[in-house]
Amino acid sequence: MPQSKKRKHHHEHHQTANAEKAKKNKSAVLVAVIFFCLLGIGITYFAAGASLLWLLAGAVAGCIAGYLFGQQIDKALAKK
Repeated sequence: MPQSKKRKHHHEHHQTANAEKAKKNKSAVLVAVIFFCLLGIGITYFAAGASLLWLLAGAVAGCIAGYLFGQQIDKALAKK
């Protein structure tokens, strides 16, 4: 039922602080994927040499690990 805006203590609708905070946390997955991809390439380069096949395998493994790690960070931050 509509209520008068002239009533006492009426405030317009304000978004909660959590709504904006949730938008900022969505970048954790992207940052983790990029970091772990570069880490995977670096480890593979020093372990197996400059073979392109091994570098691609290290990059893919790093991206998968980064995605999973980023998802865990998002879940942990969403609980707070």
